[in-house]
Amino acid sequence: MRLSRHDVRLAARSFTRHRTFSIVAVVSLGLAIALNTTMYSVIDAMVNPHTDIAHAERVHPIVMWGDSRHAVDARKRAELLRSGDRIFEEMTSFGPASNHPVSLEHGRNYEQASVAYVAPNVFRALGIRPSQGRPFTDDDYTAASAPVVLSARAANTLFPDGESPIGAVVDLDGSPHPVIGVVGKASQPGVHYDVWMLPPATVPLAAIFPNIVRVRAGLSREQINAEVERMSVRFAELAGENPKYTRLELSGLKPAPFSFRRFHYALVSAVVAVLLIACANLANLQLARGLGRSRELALRTALGATRRDIVNQLLLESALLAAVGLVLGLVLTLWANGLLAAHIPQSVAEYIIEPQISWRVFAFALAACLVCVTIIGLIPALHVSRVDPNELLKAGAGTGANTRNRRKYSFMIVAEIGLSLALLSGMALLIRSAAAVQAVNLGYNLKPLAQAFLINRTPGSPVVRYVDVQNALISRVRAFPDVADAAVVVHRRMVDNSTTVADVGGEKRELMTPTYSYSIVSPGYFRTLQLPIVAGRDFSEGVTADGELIIDESTARYLWPNGHAVGGFIKLGSDTSHAPWIRVVGVVKRTTELTPWTFAVVGDAMGRGLGAMYYRPSAQESFVSATFGYRVDVVVRALRDPERMPITLRRELANAAPYELFGSASLEEVVGLRRMRESHDFVARMFVLFTGLAVGLAAVGIYGIVAHSVAERRRELGVRIALGANARDILRAVLREGNAVALGGLAAGLLLTKYTVLWLRAFSLEGDQYDAPLFAAMAAVLFVVAVIAALGPALRATRIDPVESLRSE
Repeated sequence: MRLSRHDVRLAARSFTRHRTFSIVAVVSLGLAIALNTTMYSVIDAMVNPHTDIAHAERVHPIVMWGDSRHAVDARKRAELLRSGDRIFEEMTSFGPASNHPVSLEHGRNYEQASVAYVAPNVFRALGIRPSQGRPFTDDDYTAASAPVVLSARAANTLFPDGESPIGAVVDLDGSPHPVIGVVGKASQPGVHYDVWMLPPATVPLAAIFPNIVRVRAGLSREQINAEVERMSVRFAELAGENPKYTRLELSGLKPAPFSFRRFHYALVSAVVAVLLIACANLANLQLARGLGRSRELALRTALGATRRDIVNQLLLESALLAAVGLVLGLVLTLWANGLLAAHIPQSVAEYIIEPQISWRVFAFALAACLVCVTIIGLIPALHVSRVDPNELLKAGAGTGANTRNRRKYSFMIVAEIGLSLALLSGMALLIRSAAAVQAVNLGYNLKPLAQAFLINRTPGSPVVRYVDVQNALISRVRAFPDVADAAVVVHRRMVDNSTTVADVGGEKRELMTPTYSYSIVSPGYFRTLQLPIVAGRDFSEGVTADGELIIDESTARYLWPNGHAVGGFIKLGSDTSHAPWIRVVGVVKRTTELTPWTFAVVGDAMGRGLGAMYYRPSAQESFVSATFGYRVDVVVRALRDPERMPITLRRELANAAPYELFGSASLEEVVGLRRMRESHDFVARMFVLFTGLAVGLAAVGIYGIVAHSVAERRRELGVRIALGANARDILRAVLREGNAVALGGLAAGLLLTKYTVLWLRAFSLEGDQYDAPLFAAMAAVLFVVAVIAALGPALRATRIDPVESLRSE
């Protein structure tokens, strides 16, 4: 390709003469490239996750495999590993401080956070430098203040206004801890925590078993394996086990290979569709401009310019456009990455994560730019340069003789409309799904409710009365701040996996319910949930001599189709079991069960028509607590601040002996509704952006092509007006040509939608994938958009002065 400064000046001058076209082209390319590069940076972050761990390939978790009955104590295991200093440069240890999140607070900001106990040298061993403050030192281990290091995410949550966390004091389950540092991404498996802290000083550091090692540089794999094998043999000797079954093993920190899911295909296809639409627009406009410059190009050819010279000139013009668009796209990418990182909810972490900038992102942006140059420059340039200069000189602009040229735009317009319809249909599907998730009603208001999960750790297998468990917990929880009401729930399975029903007339029916369980609840449970009783009565307060049962509407209709549920009897077991007969005293409003793709009535979801059953036991009814404990759930209604209630439960129940707190969360989180709403809303908003950009670009392209077509047909339209055609005739003549192309694009779009809409199944409702009326409605909307885009140039065509149009020729 021969280029000169003169060629560059000519290319730049051509765009200064057509500033509107240049601005539209640069902005379109910049937005399309930014969108593609941003999504690529997300995929790149998932395929090649970034970590702050220096030389992560030399850092390995170490695992000891062996029979736990002959376990070697932690001190000897630590000594064994330290004997491998010939291959280990540094050893450290960290692990979860508890099996559940802790409450992390600073001022009015709070969250439930994961906490790791670490050795003082953990950051040195991992090669992580705090982004703020300093790492742990040996002196911190004996410090009375028990300092902590926060993750960048936790620091941003607790200090959202830009205040430095260094030196601030945060509360962990009500215990104060000064912050000495902030670390960024140690985002490898098992290394990601919100809070890093040293173990209690009562735990000797020498007895802490190292579970992370950094291998010395320059060692071969054979050398490392030989030393690990030596230590494995020694470990087997200490444990008194067979070396074949007792060994040490170094594993890598690399995450599991990333695999594309259907949604990722939809995500990538959506942004590529936007880029193709932008390129198709500009290719059409470049082709139209090239044909419109027929006299100029013919004169250059007549003066000795070769076809190669013409192609080079047109390609250079497109390359300059794409280069400016690339610069704008990279600037927008940096802005979009920060915006996306700040708004990605945790609920979509398996599909979309925080984007990262790397050399691969810039390489991708350059590749996208080259694709744009090829589509918007090379293809139109090859076509324009193929025209015979003699025909170009004879043709005369605006004669109407270029009908064949206008047809050459049609293919790209069909592609634009087809891609836009596929995106529009997917967007409509996601918006409807998000709206359905937002509107779902479980039968009661979840917002003020929170739930704590407790495990009773009473030694042995004592006999426990339900009433005692309920009264002790409820009286304690109702004393917590901001608690309006509370109830206790224990879940139990049917005896013999059966349920027996006795009608009013005494007829018995036994149902097999192998996967079913019922809830043992305290009085006030429905008052706490504010779940209305639709028949009969609520559980009575105080103690009762006999157990009582309340069932939901679904169960009542299934077991008593004639509507006589209240007063009937149910045995929560087989007819021959020891389970007592329980009288049904009320029917409660049915609730809805959430699944990943649909919302179903609980009874319908069970498949047998049975819904929920709530049992209030008698005053003397008891059960044997298993040695490993039993689970109790506490449901709480907040008075004023429901968002903080899980933190309150976490702090107040952290030491509720003999119970161990397993976790606490809002009820929206427990049933998965908050996660579903966040994920569906985020994905729907993202596709609204993609689709809005795609449809907008398609509309601009249609407008530009129709405007150019009107300019080409100016003489023809002037002759028609001179011969008596009215405004309606001219309008129909201009729009008729584009309508056929638009309908062809809609047909292609519906076909494309059929094969791509399943990619969105993860965020759409079950059965929605082939919603023909919805897709037909989107096709009608897009057709209206196409007509509106073409209407402006068509209306201008009706105002053509026939005298002026003929005189100009």
